Amino acid sequence: MEHPTEKVEQEAERIQIEVDKIFEMARSNNWSLEQFAVKVLAGATEFDLGYFAIGAQLIQNVTEIDGKSAIEVLKFLIFKVQQHDTLKIKQAQEMFFRGLIINKNKAEQRLAEQKQQQQISK
Repeated sequence: MEHPTEKVEQEAERIQIEVDKIFEMARSNNWSLEQFAVKVLAGATEFDLGYFAIGAQLIQNVTEIDGKSAIEVLKFLIFKVQQHDTLKIKQAQEMFFRGLIINKNKAEQRLAEQKQQQQISK
């Protein structure tokens, strides 16, 4: 019998693969951050697992709330999108855009730190 921890790990791996595919698609298609934010909201609204995971992470980036709360916020935003609440749609896209900016800044900071470590190692 499969241990519950193994099942969770397998599910997390599957979600990460989906997320990686989306980020690769964004890179290969040269999506702007604005385009990416719109696509994340659209994909999350369709309950695409990868986009849903990215949307929840972006909400966490912006709000610094826990993962469960971020999922609740995302579900609320999806409900508003389904109701065609244009104000909430715009707010969600802006939040995702800010979350992507935070991701980009963190990635650039990690890259700079790695380069600095490489220089120190030489």
